[in-house]
Amino acid sequence: MKFANMILYYKPNCPYCRKVTAFMEDNGIEMEMRDTREGDNLAELTKLTGKTQVPCLVVGGDPMLESDAIIAYLEGVMAG
Repeated sequence: MKFANMILYYKPNCPYCRKVTAFMEDNGIEMEMRDTREGDNLAELTKLTGKTQVPCLVVGGDPMLESDAIIAYLEGVMAG
């Protein structure tokens, strides 16, 4: 399942990010993912949220923090 209007900012070694990415993998969810250790991704995240906290799911320009909230949101989208 591909979500074109979503971006996940993450760090591979973050346990909360791994929780979200494992959920995505288990449910076949694909979206653009931006590692905050690469390029300008951390600066983009900080501009969006005022924080460097990951994971951060951006939906239509609106950021969502907290892994449990992100998973709950994705579950709701999948349920229709």
